[in-house]
Amino acid sequence: MKDATLCYIERDGRYLMMLRNKKQNDPNEGKWIGVGGKLEEGESPEECARREILEETGLNATELMHFGDVHFRSDVWGEEIMRLFLVTGFEGELADCDEGELHWIEQDRVFDLNLWDGDRIFLKYLITGKRFDEMTLTYEGERLCRCSVDGKDVELIDVYNEDGSPAGYVASRDYVHWKGLWHTTNHMWIVRQNEVGRYELLLQLRAACKRLFPSCWDISSAGHIPAGEDALQGAVREIQEELGLSVRPEELEYIGTLVMTYDDDYGEGYHDREHCRISILRRQVSISEMTLQASEVERVMWFGLDGLADAMADGTWKHCLYQEELDFIRPHLENEL
Repeated sequence: MKDATLCYIERDGRYLMMLRNKKQNDPNEGKWIGVGGKLEEGESPEECARREILEETGLNATELMHFGDVHFRSDVWGEEIMRLFLVTGFEGELADCDEGELHWIEQDRVFDLNLWDGDRIFLKYLITGKRFDEMTLTYEGERLCRCSVDGKDVELIDVYNEDGSPAGYVASRDYVHWKGLWHTTNHMWIVRQNEVGRYELLLQLRAACKRLFPSCWDISSAGHIPAGEDALQGAVREIQEELGLSVRPEELEYIGTLVMTYDDDYGEGYHDREHCRISILRRQVSISEMTLQASEVERVMWFGLDGLADAMADGTWKHCLYQEELDFIRPHLENEL
């Protein structure tokens, strides 16, 4: 297994980035990365980092921080342990590099560059000052297919453009909301008719441990669509996981997609840009038939469609429902009030 270093040099809110465009047969051709290279025999990671920085940039690192180890796994290039360093102090004058072009890039522009998908994840840690012990990034070709940080799997989702077309890369869920990137979600409404023929909607109370909207009433079932997963199969999976209900794909009635946006501050900022795929499941199901996912759902209840708008407008009722979405599904239900 290869053992190497990767170093990001910071100055006045900018990072020294290298566009890899000079080296023959370079797996990083066309990508923007930091500077670094393989450990030589008997060399410590810090010694390697200092040597590589000097060789590739002409700079002497004076303040060097080990930020974490990144374990790369690739079906094309094999495995590598990369020691990630942040350099906040250096001496000397920047020199040309024979492996690529060196440019100082503003932090808020770094993510606009042509980066490896996994680099976006550890660069977020770097910029926000969150160190880790080990991050594992697994690639199939150039596509990131799995990520874990300190033994915990990270949810990866496909990134989209505002018009709904694929952006062509995947990112971690927290990165997507940190940067306010467009992505797709599933919203499933379970509906039934009561004994007098009026429509009722199943609502779930989000678990108190949830980071966003804890202990708030929400739609029947919803979730992000993991990278590479079919949207319909994702909807079926979410209902099974959250409510314990087995659903055939053909039972779900897809009624359209809503564009939803939301911004708030949860420590480092939270920006939601969703293309919400909305589906209806018509089923006469009792609450006793459901098995709730404790980490997601505290309890559920049936709520009459005709009274939901008034309840949503009542400031004393905690919910995270949108009137826009309620208006969107209403025409698709029969016997309107």
